[in-house]
Amino acid sequence: MLKRTLQAIIKSPLTNALQLVARKFVPVAVLTALILGIANFIHQQSNHQWSRGIETYIVLEQIRRSERLPASDLAFLGDSSCLFGIHVPTLLHAFPGSDVEAFCTIGYVGPDGYAAMLDKMIARGRQPKKLVLVFNPIQFERDPRWNEWPTFIRTDRFEVPSGLTFPAGGLEYIRLLMERAVYTPLPGAYAIYYGGKDQFISTIWSEHGSAIDPNRMLDIPSLEAFRATLPGHVLLKPLPASKPFVMNAEFEKALNSLSVTLSKLDRSKVYLVISPVNSVNAQGDPQSFHTEAGKRIAARLGLDQSQFLDTPDVMLDILYARYPAHLHRWARMIYTEQLAKTLANRRILGKSASD
Repeated sequence: MLKRTLQAIIKSPLTNALQLVARKFVPVAVLTALILGIANFIHQQSNHQWSRGIETYIVLEQIRRSERLPASDLAFLGDSSCLFGIHVPTLLHAFPGSDVEAFCTIGYVGPDGYAAMLDKMIARGRQPKKLVLVFNPIQFERDPRWNEWPTFIRTDRFEVPSGLTFPAGGLEYIRLLMERAVYTPLPGAYAIYYGGKDQFISTIWSEHGSAIDPNRMLDIPSLEAFRATLPGHVLLKPLPASKPFVMNAEFEKALNSLSVTLSKLDRSKVYLVISPVNSVNAQGDPQSFHTEAGKRIAARLGLDQSQFLDTPDVMLDILYARYPAHLHRWARMIYTEQLAKTLANRRILGKSASD
């Protein structure tokens, strides 16, 4: 009786339908599970260097440049005020025949991170003949959480290992592969000006380590057109008294790390620049603080006070793209012209084009 019942069930239309579905889809399910399993394994073993974000793209690409380019006559290391504020092509035009490169990243990297980059350059024998360190006051109050960035630079691990398990880890790995293969626009104004990541990276290389913050002045076609909109004097402006920028213990600790790396170089060939802040965001007496900060940092780094370069401390809001520190596309050329005069007067680079 039981045998006849089982035979009837096996021969039923529903059972036949289930068997047909199983024959069609079980191999697909097994193959899908296998692919996700392999992807999950690779994802767990990888260093996840495909992290999204402008900041990560900047840091990774400047490290690649510092590893691949030969030693330059003059190099810049610093934060994003240098990346977006010092226009290396302007310096190359001012000093024909000189080799100048910028390896500036972001303020989160900080002095310890700049030391890590410089250590890698020294290890490869690609340290520059002369070096300019650039700091903006907004990074003086350093957050300990930013110390992940120097660690990433030293270990080549730009994200923590993934905590995702199967199948989520496999799906994330496949998503990252798709992100690499498919065009992905950058966020906000960066997408309007650059488009995608590759165009942004290409600009950093073609401009010798400089880039454009596109959050302002995209509608002005040239430097000459922008100059026509300016008041007579744009570099300095008196400010009301307010709380000054503060160098905290975390920032000074990072400076000590950089000082150790600088001991491997001829310190007489190292110079210091405090980049200007936006007059809207500037705090305290700009000139006195600018000088005081420069002398204090120079002392921490074992540099002579004379190696602190005289450059503008505050610039008008019309010259900034975003935040207290990012000059826009045309203002960076104006600032770099001022910097070129200082470099020429101090004979840090060879004869300028105007000599």
